[in-house]
Amino acid sequence: MNDILVGNVCSLGAMVTDSISGTREKRSEILAIQMLSQVFYGVGSIILKGYSSTAQNVVAILRNLAAIKNGRSRAVEWTLIALGVVLGVAFNNRGLLGWLPVVANLEYSVAVFRFRDDERRLKLVFLVNMLMYSVFSFAILNFVGGAANIFVAVTTAVSLLRSTGSKSKDAQ
Repeated sequence: MNDILVGNVCSLGAMVTDSISGTREKRSEILAIQMLSQVFYGVGSIILKGYSSTAQNVVAILRNLAAIKNGRSRAVEWTLIALGVVLGVAFNNRGLLGWLPVVANLEYSVAVFRFRDDERRLKLVFLVNMLMYSVFSFAILNFVGGAANIFVAVTTAVSLLRSTGSKSKDAQ
């Protein structure tokens, strides 16, 4: 029972940092803050024995770091994407549910490298990513993580709607 509590507390730290990232406008800020949240999620996933998720957290940190440093090398991009899939398969101890973090990371990694300067698309993909992670989190009894991911998805959706609303007002 202590493991569940500690894992959920780690996810609380991730929730706070992810919420902050969903409100940032600069791509580099979004990615940097998400790196910190990945540390929190990774520790929580280790404690709750969701190892495919932890592998994805490590790859996500590397991916975001490469994206911030403008690692525009296709070799770096595809190496990180392949690493996420390989590590996800190797550390999947949750069967079909263990694939959710792998697919979420694959989807988000492709987006980070393809939508480099498109904050709106990056946030949309992040929203989908959070929904996939919420299902996985609930499956490993990470209630705070599951709720946090849903909360972050909503926060990101609100930010997207607000930016769309302000852009339409600017166009008038």
